[in-house]
Amino acid sequence: MRYLVAETNWALMGLSRALRDTGTLITTCEDAEDLEEFHRIGAHDLVLFDAALLEGGRSPAHLREMRPGTPVCLFARKADPVRIAAWYEAGADLVIAADTPHDEAVARLQAVARRAHGLAQPRVELGPLCVDLATRRVHMDGVTLSLSPKLYAILEYLALRPGRLASRERLLSHVYGFENEPAPRVFDVYMCNLRAHLSAVSHLVRIETVRGQGYRLALSPALTDPGSLAA
Repeated sequence: MRYLVAETNWALMGLSRALRDTGTLITTCEDAEDLEEFHRIGAHDLVLFDAALLEGGRSPAHLREMRPGTPVCLFARKADPVRIAAWYEAGADLVIAADTPHDEAVARLQAVARRAHGLAQPRVELGPLCVDLATRRVHMDGVTLSLSPKLYAILEYLALRPGRLASRERLLSHVYGFENEPAPRVFDVYMCNLRAHLSAVSHLVRIETVRGQGYRLALSPALTDPGSLAA
């Protein structure tokens, strides 16, 4: 997954670093204006920023209106219960106190992000394919695939959205953020390699190319129709 984090203080920078250590992709910005702009132009699985940025008249609801499916999380250095309750009423999905240990804060953020995708546990199970979000590993019929971080990021993105189209630009933005993207040929190699890894189960799970539109992880009717699977 990729989070958008406004690193406006040392404490948030430390939490952002702890998230990176788990393998989570991070897009960073340094002020409220950049936060809104990055949130507008890029699709992220979660937004995290200091609650102090709300003092300029902004609200969690405003960010939620921009991208309704993206959780909005606040980092509170000083806040009383009344203010925290008001933030939740205004649309925040999670409020993390500054003294929360990094391990706990990371786990809470991960839980909020995956639940936005309808997952109670950190696993995406699609027939023979299992994407473990916690370990960033992909297993196929019990065998762990040897995927590079970028191949994993692409497959994770598609697996979290099975059947949904993702443009090449959206996938590149997810993997690289706002950094320099590779030449188109490099991305073609990524997709070719991923298809090779899934070739043994391509009759059940495969990456489809929709010309001019993008890619999607297509599932066989045997996985989506219980009656077909039983037959």
